[in-house]
Amino acid sequence: MSEERAGRPPRTQTEVREHLANERTLLAWVRTGVSLISFGLVIERLGTEVSFSAGSGMFGVGLAILGCLALVMGTVQFLRSRRSIERGEFISAALAYMVVVAGSLALAGTFIGYVLLFGG
Repeated sequence: MSEERAGRPPRTQTEVREHLANERTLLAWVRTGVSLISFGLVIERLGTEVSFSAGSGMFGVGLAILGCLALVMGTVQFLRSRRSIERGEFISAALAYMVVVAGSLALAGTFIGYVLLFGG
């Protein structure tokens, strides 16, 4: 069914570009989430192979959880932005970005403290 028959006017070039940019942003969230999950699994496995303390396992799991959170929040952000673009009233929301940034900083700070205190 064409968009005209669905009661909607044809999309403008601007709206198409906005949707494409929204999709690129989702793909960036996916890359970030998958990278965090992969890095977390590597740290967890490497820690067990070289017999580090349980700290490396906790950091690895923390990164994997943060990666899963990035995937979920990226998807939610994508769907919200998509609806907003369709309605013509898009307003950028920063909460999803701040959650991932805060989580990354917390894990990085904890890891730095762990290495400094226990020598890795």
